[in-house]
Amino acid sequence: MRKILFIAAAVAGLSASAAAQDLRLPGQVNLFISPCGEPFEAPKADAYPIVAWFNGADANHDGKLDIDEMRNDAARFFKTLDRNGDGVIDSQEVNYYEYRVAPEILAPPTGALQTGIVRVALQTPGDVAPVSPEAPGENGIYKEQLNPNQGAVFYSLFREPEPVRSADRNFDYKITLQEFLAHSDRHFKALDVNKQGYLTLADLPKTEAERQAKAHR
Repeated sequence: MRKILFIAAAVAGLSASAAAQDLRLPGQVNLFISPCGEPFEAPKADAYPIVAWFNGADANHDGKLDIDEMRNDAARFFKTLDRNGDGVIDSQEVNYYEYRVAPEILAPPTGALQTGIVRVALQTPGDVAPVSPEAPGENGIYKEQLNPNQGAVFYSLFREPEPVRSADRNFDYKITLQEFLAHSDRHFKALDVNKQGYLTLADLPKTEAERQAKAHR
């Protein structure tokens, strides 16, 4: 009997460990969620992972991200999300994204160890605008204060609690590649406030996650 109980406890421990790794719990790594919804993580001692996203999307590595490069990055992630390859991200695939790819958007940015995954209320997709906890109007791009407890906003450049669902502008619970790329174009135009036709790392606002990570160093 003791042997059976020991084995059961060991299995339970492994399951709990796997779940914790699945969540990428705050305090272990820094997290960035790209404009198209892809999560990027890095050890706390490394550069904030927006750098990894930018360098990967900047296909010609000239330090400038143009609209086509941003579209290509979105198209690449669309193929990852479209798990059955039918050209549409359906509700089941969105659920997989929320629970398995980026579960942080369903949980508060702090206290995840105590509360586990908690589904948050999702806003309907609205106008795309970058967010920052700095004063509205700074650098001419910040339009509202950041709510750090709202889905992906804490880790993202935009006030979109669920960045994949936000591409569904006609609310039919299906996201086509055309819709996904159109949303990428809106993101680019919102970030390119100087109308220069490209973005640099220095042009991008800081996420609240990045600001807090730097404050704790």
